[in-house]
Amino acid sequence: MFVPNTTSRPAADMAIPHTEQLIFTIATQIPFVIFFWMGIRNIVHYKDPTALFFGIGGCLASSFEPIVDVMGFCYFPREGNWVAFEWLGRPIPLLVPCTYGWFVGGMGYWCVSILQDPRTTRMGVWKLWGKAFVINLVLEYPPLYFGIYTYYGYQPLQVGGFPLWFPATNAITPIVAGTVVNLLHRLGELNGWKMVVIVPITASAYGLANAAMGFPVWIALSTDLGYEVTYPAVVCTAVLLVTGVWILSLQVPEKGGIELRNEKPRVRGKRKGR
Repeated sequence: MFVPNTTSRPAADMAIPHTEQLIFTIATQIPFVIFFWMGIRNIVHYKDPTALFFGIGGCLASSFEPIVDVMGFCYFPREGNWVAFEWLGRPIPLLVPCTYGWFVGGMGYWCVSILQDPRTTRMGVWKLWGKAFVINLVLEYPPLYFGIYTYYGYQPLQVGGFPLWFPATNAITPIVAGTVVNLLHRLGELNGWKMVVIVPITASAYGLANAAMGFPVWIALSTDLGYEVTYPAVVCTAVLLVTGVWILSLQVPEKGGIELRNEKPRVRGKRKGR
């Protein structure tokens, strides 16, 4: 399925190479297995299902991939594809759910730990987004280079065939999931059986972030009017991203301060002179 009335199409004879697909499928399984093992270990030793619920939610987040691909003009070829599931006429390979399990879920869990650290400041949230952006680049460039998938249409900000507005949007996803979970923790509403809500929160964060931040480019791509439309649209997406990260950063202090705990002062953030 492609956006109607557009001329933009990926190469008709494109196929996913067998050897490369095997390599990337195995490579994505390794962090996937490590994170899920950590989640099970946390349940056994600490009675804490947080990591496991984040991982399950991350895997379920991959259900949004066909929607994001149709709207964002990303394409996994059918030929040679080890299909995990298919919606909207888009076959999604086996490596995708595993990747989402540790990128969306695992990084969402990491984001919660960062946001709950009393030393974290608003600049730390911006750095967190920057780190997620770089990790997404490292994650996506190799399979893109070897033909596992491709982007098509009048994509703005393409570098090496990768439109950089995509990883910029993806990078905010785990912060969104981590923020909602962190705020529920602060309200004292995330305990006992209620912790299972982490699963749908993480699963929906990917779709929420992409739709909220990427929709200007989605619309521009679907018009099929060229770069003179998609580049102004990506500026709008950039404004939304900056605004979004700024809003998410408001949950932590702007600067380091003093936190009183058990009547003993504790310095938050970096101390002067160090």
